[in-house]
Amino acid sequence: MRAERYALGALLLVAACGGDDGGGGGGDDAGGPCWPLSASPGGQVELGTGEIDFEPMPDVLAVVANTSQSDPYIEVHSRVRGMPPGSPDDPFDPKNPRTKVGLVSDELGLVLGVECPASLGYVASPEDGAFDLVHSLRIGFGLFPLEQVAGKHARITIEVVGSNRRYARDEKDVVLMTP
Repeated sequence: MRAERYALGALLLVAACGGDDGGGGGGDDAGGPCWPLSASPGGQVELGTGEIDFEPMPDVLAVVANTSQSDPYIEVHSRVRGMPPGSPDDPFDPKNPRTKVGLVSDELGLVLGVECPASLGYVASPEDGAFDLVHSLRIGFGLFPLEQVAGKHARITIEVVGSNRRYARDEKDVVLMTP
């Protein structure tokens, strides 16, 4: 089942910017950009890492380099409270939270992430009243020289808008570690 959910990641780019139906796109009724979405502060999001299972974000974050993706990447995960979880089995479900991740490193002059949020559901967390993203989202480094990344500081952010139109954000400063 987890492997099937992980395969949903391949649909991430397709599902990220849906229409302006209150789902993955349409920051306004005119069908504007897919972010920011109209929402009010509320609910909570906790930034984490881990490929499938949520793990709290460490102070030192490993950059992953393997054959599952052509470029090195980091895994960003999240845990929400006070937002409907949507469907972990359907990335097109309009009730899925919209989850957006980013990385900024002033030392490296890097701003990474995607313009549109992911439309993925959340699953019940081991913590009461919380839900974990079905699997991590990846932020790729592209062709940036990995040897320049080791030991540098970065700010990782996560933003979530629930189908209840509640918005939450979390961020953490980390040191990047390369393989």
